[in-house]
Amino acid sequence: MPTSSHLHPLPVSPKLSKLGRGLAAAQVLKETLSIVFLGLPLVQEEPLVLLSALPGVVLYLLHWQLALGRVGRVFAAVVWTLTLLDELWGLLLFQELEAPTRGQVRMLHGSYFLGLGIILAALAELGWRWQRNRARARRNVHHQAVLAARQRR
Repeated sequence: MPTSSHLHPLPVSPKLSKLGRGLAAAQVLKETLSIVFLGLPLVQEEPLVLLSALPGVVLYLLHWQLALGRVGRVFAAVVWTLTLLDELWGLLLFQELEAPTRGQVRMLHGSYFLGLGIILAALAELGWRWQRNRARARRNVHHQAVLAARQRR
């Protein structure tokens, strides 16, 4: 019968950093403003735009989860990658709309470039943390091997 010293806890998925949660909160704020100032006027003019916005709404809800820190880094990387694709897709779709006003075009470009900046910063932060933790784990394995070799002597 295994004793409690033989049981190892399951590895915990690393959570998002404060910076990661802050970037997610910034994305939520940007998306909220985009919905109010760009999305709602467009839906009034072209109701079919609403269908193309559904993936963005799902991502909006997922960004809330990221901002609240309820998910791990792997899930966050998937959400940010899908967000990047959604931003690019939205930019392409908006260009197909008929006669957007100059103000709408300016707001759209500002919104998308701000969004792309946030997304790329979030992905870079996740990549940096992954690389840092990988290097730390490598050092720990090396350190444990050195200690084990010394104990055998």
